[in-house]
Amino acid sequence: MGAINMDILVHVDQYPKYGANVPAKNLEINVGGKGSNQAVAVAKQHVNQTLIGSIGNDDFGKQILSSLENSGVKTDNLIIKDDVQTGTAVAAVDNTGENTFMVVLGANNSITSSDIDAAMKNLNAKVFLVNLETSQESVLAALKIAKSKDMYIVLDPAPENSYFEESLKYADVVTPNKQETERITGVKVETIADGKKAAKIIANKGVKNVIVKLGESGNVLYESEKDLFTIIKATRVKAVNTVGAGDTFAGVLSAHLAKNPNNLVEAIEIASKAAAIKVSRSGGHDAIPTLEEINQFEY
Repeated sequence: MGAINMDILVHVDQYPKYGANVPAKNLEINVGGKGSNQAVAVAKQHVNQTLIGSIGNDDFGKQILSSLENSGVKTDNLIIKDDVQTGTAVAAVDNTGENTFMVVLGANNSITSSDIDAAMKNLNAKVFLVNLETSQESVLAALKIAKSKDMYIVLDPAPENSYFEESLKYADVVTPNKQETERITGVKVETIADGKKAAKIIANKGVKNVIVKLGESGNVLYESEKDLFTIIKATRVKAVNTVGAGDTFAGVLSAHLAKNPNNLVEAIEIASKAAAIKVSRSGGHDAIPTLEEINQFEY
């Protein structure tokens, strides 16, 4: 479950200063939003799935619906709103692949607990992957239902400005990046040692398993029930576009946990490789790697 947007990406050499007028290299329009990105990542791992989210009954919404179906995502549980526009995100992407987003949440922010009740009423799953890019009301309702149905809950606490602490108590595993980790813990994460310190703080808030993502420095996994840290090295590539890297990680992680729920370390290793492949390419959903591409990738 998560946000569904149309992403409009403007590629520039350097991020413009405030008030500047700079030439851009090219314009990219892709289906995005954390929910749709994660759903496509799951679908490409050949895992049975469905996406819960909301779009408007407008041109962007219709294009998104068609695109998701072509990517193998099941859309039966999408909530279509007649009175709200489809979410839209505009980003500047510089020559290092880093990005800055401005997001009009639109239909994503209009999802009610009643919408979630209806969408999840007949759903059962091994794993429930959710992010915080839709309304807080909808996230909380979904977490409670997933917990009551004994689903394994993967919480991607993104974007950082949407974080709320109550969401943590439902999660079986939480996957913050450096910025999100600092938002949750107050710890500025720059090293593995920082990641370990922050992971313990998050675990003490009620999460059994914490994955702190440190980008090129790798991932810190803390399993609180074993009081065990595992460092998973990053797959090194030349970054072209970092948009969707975290979503690819979350989707592939969740897909592999659905296949093998007892090997979290292996799922992180595969997800880390998938995210590296994603950032080495330009493009949207088409740049998210398939299971076959991940298996064949050498570095």
